[in-house]
Amino acid sequence: MSKPLAEKLRLIFVYALLALAIYFSRPTPASFGIGAVLVALGAWWRVWAGGHLTRNARLAVSGPYEYTRNPFYLGRFLFIVGFAVMSGVGFDFSKSYNIALTIIFVVAIIGFFFVYMPRKEQREGDRLLEIFGEEYATYRKNVPPLFPRFTPFRTNPRPWSKDLFLGRDQTFGGNKEHWTTIGVALISVLFLIRMLTLKS
Repeated sequence: MSKPLAEKLRLIFVYALLALAIYFSRPTPASFGIGAVLVALGAWWRVWAGGHLTRNARLAVSGPYEYTRNPFYLGRFLFIVGFAVMSGVGFDFSKSYNIALTIIFVVAIIGFFFVYMPRKEQREGDRLLEIFGEEYATYRKNVPPLFPRFTPFRTNPRPWSKDLFLGRDQTFGGNKEHWTTIGVALISVLFLIRMLTLKS
C-alpha cells in the first residue's frame, strides 16, 4: 500500500533534518558514545514492541506495552535525543554549528510533542477504542501514553515473536521493524564517519 502524500512529505522533512544534523555535527568520542547508547535503547524498545504488536487484530498489552501505550514513539523520542547528543551540540552559541544544531533539534522535539504525538495518540486511540472497547479503555486508564510506568500492567502476557518483528506472521502479518533498526544503524555510522573525518 502506497503511503499518503502527507506521510511522504513528513518523511522527507525528517530525512532533511537528519542530513542537516549530520552536516553541522561536531561529534566527539564522548558525545558519540552517549548518543549511541540512547539510540540503541530506542532501537531496543522498538525491536521489543515489533515482536508484540498485532495492530488491529488483537490489542497489544504484552512486552513493552505493559509499561507504555506507545513503545514505538518512545523509541523515536530516544532516537531524537540520542542523535542530538551524538551530534555534539553545545551551548557555545558563538559557533554557528551549535546554533544550527540547536534549531534542528528544537524543531524535532516540538514537532514530536506538539504535532506527531497528539495526532497519533488521538487518531490511534480513537481507532483502538472503537475496535476493542472497554478492554482498551481499561488499558488506557492504567498505562501512560509515552514515558513508561515503573511496574508492568499485566493482563495478557505473550512471548516476543520473531515473525511479528520481521513481518512474516501468517495470522497477524507483522511490523518489518528490522528496516528501522538497519536505518538507524546506518545513520549512526554516518555520525561516526563525520567524527572520524573531523579528527583526521
